[in-house]
Amino acid sequence: MTPREDKAGRRHDAHKRTRSDRSHGALPVQSLPHRQQARQRLEHMYDISKLFASFENAEQPLDPALGIITTSLPLCSAILIEIYDDRSKMIVWPSRGRGSAEMQAARESAQATCSYLVGAQPPNRADLVEQQGITLLPQQPESDGTSASRLLVLPLVVANRPPFGILQLEAVHPLDEGDLTFVNAIANQLAIALDRDRAWHQDIALRAYAEERRARAEAATAAAERERSIAESARERYEMLARENSRLYEQAQHAVRAREHVLEVVSHDLKNPLGAIILITGILDEMAAADAERPGFSRSVARIQRAAQSMLRLIEDLLDFSSIDSGRLAVKRQPENPGALLRETLTSFAGAAKQKQLRLTADIAPELPNILCDRERILQVLSNLVGNAIRVTAEGGSVALRIGARGDELVLAVADDGPGISDEDAKHVFDRYWRSQRAEYAGTGLGLAIASEIVHAHGGKLRVDSELGCGATFTFTLPVSGDRE
Repeated sequence: MTPREDKAGRRHDAHKRTRSDRSHGALPVQSLPHRQQARQRLEHMYDISKLFASFENAEQPLDPALGIITTSLPLCSAILIEIYDDRSKMIVWPSRGRGSAEMQAARESAQATCSYLVGAQPPNRADLVEQQGITLLPQQPESDGTSASRLLVLPLVVANRPPFGILQLEAVHPLDEGDLTFVNAIANQLAIALDRDRAWHQDIALRAYAEERRARAEAATAAAERERSIAESARERYEMLARENSRLYEQAQHAVRAREHVLEVVSHDLKNPLGAIILITGILDEMAAADAERPGFSRSVARIQRAAQSMLRLIEDLLDFSSIDSGRLAVKRQPENPGALLRETLTSFAGAAKQKQLRLTADIAPELPNILCDRERILQVLSNLVGNAIRVTAEGGSVALRIGARGDELVLAVADDGPGISDEDAKHVFDRYWRSQRAEYAGTGLGLAIASEIVHAHGGKLRVDSELGCGATFTFTLPVSGDRE
């Protein structure tokens, strides 16, 4: 058993326990108050998120997930269709006692809808692999509504890519807005999990291909070495070795580029579950604010939110550097009011400055011309500089923002009265991944390097003036647009 199979097997047992625990004694969702119903569905979403975290095939997480869903939303049937390059797969979960004619109608509806949403021809018998879900859904009472009001088809899509399948749910009762929100959130998590599994299998194939290429390269290198030892004095052999080494160097460069591509893909995929964590903790935070019986719950949610935000900032830094290294850092310049940018930054950090009892001020010269810049990128630079200044400045100190005109450019500065920077450290402060041994706060060493690259992309330069014990001032310039606001 591979590590992946072992991990999936252990989680599969945990999924069974979760399902049985949730099913035992659960009340129908229609009998619950709205607040309790929302809380129960949040718990269900959390359990289903754990089920989708790792799996070997689609039936493993969907069987227990559907068992959880039916405790809140009674289902007559569920159908999953995945479209691959050369084949299609359909998994069917009927409820107990469901007639064959009704299930055939559900199958035909799912295939036709999948063809419409995915933009492919309807799967025929030769291309479509059909299989039954591991377990049957619980037997449901007869519905008194029309089938149209109870049938919901959700496309499986991730980010802005085309859909690659559908999940069709047939409910006993007509679906309201809360039901639609609940199943749509589950479908989004299912799409991300299936897309991750597809990427995993593709990565396995690419790794096998890369391993084969590496073995071939090693074999070729060994052969070249043997040839060189046999005919060391032959000029033709040396030239052959030079060509071979050049080819191996190109392969190594290709491997480096592949590594950077994997980093970018992983960073993008991590943003999706992080976004879900931030969204759910936001909902929990609102619920915790009204729950006076558990005061520690709100603090725990806040810690989760801070950790998720820190991870998201790190991912954004990695993606920014990936764009910088590949020359794809996007800068959309347009006229902006410089005073408005400083005031927005001041407002964003007012709370952080107040917590440390710092005096945060902005000195904005009157009648400044507009600047040509990418608004979000310049706000990113200002936020990095002001955030660093607040972290290094002791309680009771001050952080000042200044802006003024100089010829055909504007000069922006962020000054603090913190511990300052030595001359030796100032030489490396804009290097990526560099951190001073005197730094007293955690960080990756990417922020100032990214800020410097953004300013450079605008045609300016970021510099620092400082002495140990006398604070530091970071200054950068931006071109003016010629008009005023």
